[in-house]
Amino acid sequence: MTSLLTDDLRATRRLFEKLFDFKVEFANDWFVSLKAPDGGQLGVMKRTSEFVPKAHQKTPRGVMITVVVDDVEKAYLKARKLKLDIVEEPRDLPYGQRRMLLLDASGALVDVSSPTAPVDPSYI
Repeated sequence: MTSLLTDDLRATRRLFEKLFDFKVEFANDWFVSLKAPDGGQLGVMKRTSEFVPKAHQKTPRGVMITVVVDDVEKAYLKARKLKLDIVEEPRDLPYGQRRMLLLDASGALVDVSSPTAPVDPSYI
């Protein structure tokens, strides 16, 4: 399981519940365990929890979580309705995906992608 460290458990939980239909398996005041419709799991932990070493209680850099969806445009419209922080509107990428980027309350980028064509081998 991957876990995101966040200052706002509610906002991070809301993004994955409302946009991607993740379900809460467990929640308390410092940790939430979420289950994706495909069975994958994501943990969300309060950044300042006693279980996170002080040296690592910082906003992440270089972190991107990818969620593959059937229809990026549908996810984009839902993200706008939810007033999520859209960093990049949907666009086609040269390696056969359509993608949008969101910024989660944890500071992580969320890459929301749909395949549009077979992957071009030159990008592998």
